[in-house]
Amino acid sequence: ASSSTLHDALLLGVSGDCRGAEGSGTKSHRLPKELIQTCIRPILLHLRDHTKLTLCLLRGLSRLLALLSSWFNKTLGEKLLEHLHKFTEPDNIIAAQIWTPGDEPKVAAAIFDLFSLLPQAAQFVEALVKTTIRLEAVLPRYRPCELISPFREPLSKYLNRHCASASGFFLEEHRLGNPMYSDLF
Repeated sequence: ASSSTLHDALLLGVSGDCRGAEGSGTKSHRLPKELIQTCIRPILLHLRDHTKLTLCLLRGLSRLLALLSSWFNKTLGEKLLEHLHKFTEPDNIIAAQIWTPGDEPKVAAAIFDLFSLLPQAAQFVEALVKTTIRLEAVLPRYRPCELISPFREPLSKYLNRHCASASGFFLEEHRLGNPMYSDLF
């Protein structure tokens, strides 16, 4: 029942072009706080454990974040980063046999993609860049191996959204000439 309510709420959030009685202006629809919390709760429960993450769930969370980003805080980013770190240990991820072989990096990339939608996420620049470097180092251990890193596009979206923090990070003298960082581009 809550998933259909969430679906209806998302549709309402997308269709924001409702005319008022006079037809002159746009009328804003506000969903009750309790309804939003009830609908978000099952998703947040799945986010507690990285083994419950699916591409479908992460795509749905992406749409939810696009509509309701103000409902989430940096705690979500911290949890997502914790999940990403698990993917830097491919032997453990593969041994768990949760995802179809080869989908593991796609799940990690989908987690990564959420950071560009998070509010208050500029503080994750260093952690995400370093996690990208670690994920790309272990990417060949996932079978079948992708030829192109699935992490570059989400990283680029995130860095573009937080360009001031990203510029400050990459322009620090000890990183400027370091191939570990310059090879990302």
